[in-house]
Amino acid sequence: MNLKRSLSVSLAVLIGCLWLFALLPQAGAADSSKQVDINKATAEELTQLPRIGPRIAERIVQYRQEHGPFKTVEDLKAVKGIGTKLLESLRPMITVTPK
Repeated sequence: MNLKRSLSVSLAVLIGCLWLFALLPQAGAADSSKQVDINKATAEELTQLPRIGPRIAERIVQYRQEHGPFKTVEDLKAVKGIGTKLLESLRPMITVTPK
């Protein structure tokens, strides 16, 4: 009886893992397919980035309007709500086009 139960549990875990791995590429595909230009993106486009909600997206757009275009990705840290950890997680997904 214990062997049957162990096999059932193992099979359930395996199926769950396979299902999870099947979904991961789809979830990351939109994020990694192209970089978001923080000097051109709308607030709506910025919210497509992980951990960027509507408030931070609006702050990015507002900061850009008030201070001009970002010169480097690092300049994004001047926006309230964006710290070093968040910036580092976003770095592969964002870019800055020159003026």
